[in-house]
Amino acid sequence: MSFLSKLTGCLCIAPPHSRSRSPSEKLALITNSPYTDHPTASEVAEKIIHKLYTTPTNNAALRADLKSTMHTYGWYDNLATAILCALESALKVGKDMGPAMKEAYDKAVAMVNKVEEWAHANPEMAGVMLTLIALGVLAVLMPWVMAYLGFAEEGIVEASWAARWQSTFQGFVPKGSLFSYLQSLGTKIGRKWVG
Repeated sequence: MSFLSKLTGCLCIAPPHSRSRSPSEKLALITNSPYTDHPTASEVAEKIIHKLYTTPTNNAALRADLKSTMHTYGWYDNLATAILCALESALKVGKDMGPAMKEAYDKAVAMVNKVEEWAHANPEMAGVMLTLIALGVLAVLMPWVMAYLGFAEEGIVEASWAARWQSTFQGFVPKGSLFSYLQSLGTKIGRKWVG
C-alpha cells in the first residue's frame, strides 16, 4: 500500500477502488455527531454558569478559563443577558455551589443587604432582588460582563441590555431606583470591570 493510500485511509478518504458500501467506523463517528460551529448564547451561558458553580477558587486561572470560553465561541450581542438569565435560574432553583461561587454569592447578598433601604422604599421591586444578587455575583466573578450588559464608566452603552431597561423609564430614571444604583456603580467602578 502506498504512503498516500495509508494517509487517505486515516482521513476517511479512501481511494475509489477501496470504498465499500458500508461506512467505516471513523465515518460513522463523524457523521453521527452533529457539528456545532455556533452554539446559541444560552448554550455558551450554561457552560459558563457550570464553570462558575464548580470552580474551587476565584483566581486568574478561572478568569482566563472564562475568557477563553467566550473567545472560543465569540461574544454574542445577547450573551451577557443569557449569562445573567442562566445565573438567575441557577440561583432560583438553589443549585449546589462550589467554594468560589458560594463566596461570590455571600458577597452579593451582603451588597444587597446594604441596599435594603432601597428595597424598603421600593417594595414593588422585591422581585428583582434575585437579579440584583445575580448581578452582584457577576460583578465579583466576571466583572467585565457588567460592562457588556451596558453599565460602563462612560454611562449606559447604547443598544445594550441596560439601555433597553433604561428605555422603560421613558426618559426619567427615578432617584434611588435599582437602575440608578447600577448606573452609578458602573460609572464609579466601570474601569475595573473591563479587564
